[in-house]
Amino acid sequence: MIDALKTLQKDAWRTSSARYNAARRLRRREIFATVSLAFMSALTVAMAYLQKVYATSAMPADNYLSTISAALGVFLLTVSLVEWGTRTGAVAEALHGNAEKLNGFWRRVALSLAASASSTPPAIPTLQDVEKFQLEYDTLKADCPHNHLPIDDLFFRAGHRFSPEFLNGRPAPLMNAFESGIVWCRWQISSIWYIAGIWLLLAALLVPLFGETMWTARTAPTAPTAPTAPTAPTAPTAPTAPTALIDSPSAPQGK
Repeated sequence: MIDALKTLQKDAWRTSSARYNAARRLRRREIFATVSLAFMSALTVAMAYLQKVYATSAMPADNYLSTISAALGVFLLTVSLVEWGTRTGAVAEALHGNAEKLNGFWRRVALSLAASASSTPPAIPTLQDVEKFQLEYDTLKADCPHNHLPIDDLFFRAGHRFSPEFLNGRPAPLMNAFESGIVWCRWQISSIWYIAGIWLLLAALLVPLFGETMWTARTAPTAPTAPTAPTAPTAPTAPTAPTALIDSPSAPQGK
């Protein structure tokens, strides 16, 4: 019966720690999402100001800034809807509260084991005692409608890989330092991976704005000159008629 209580104590310790990790992971995601929404909103205003002041309709940057502004609007809407639907803050609060209750249960089991071991002669817990603790553990665990992810439990085991509860008499832990580091990285990224991906995509979209060609006005192509119509030949000049010489009669002279 003592071994059953020790197993139950280990399960409560492991579950409460995993739910503590889940609550921390979700709180980090909530903070990261809130900060990202604020910076994306500021970036949208900055793009509109940049387009209004520095970009003209003849520059490629004008249409490109309009594209980035539209993309920022889509990203803002996506992150807002996802975070509103998942209720990250409320889930983190529920998991943390349940972890506190399980931690209290773990302490009660530890006190019961210590009391049994300190009595003379050592008292052995009865089957009713074990069943009572088991029922309380199951009730506390089911009291939270949310559960932690496997990565939260794996992160806990990676941090306690040298604990006697996980060594089980082995000289070396099942997880080495390299595997523990990979678990640590996975746990850190698991809460912010999709928002980090959005930021990487935005950074890639902003890179072309630093090119000189974006801010160079495009020259309108010159229209081809229409061919000149051939000049009509000049008509020959008609010959001038000879001037007739008419002798006007002399006025009679008076006598």
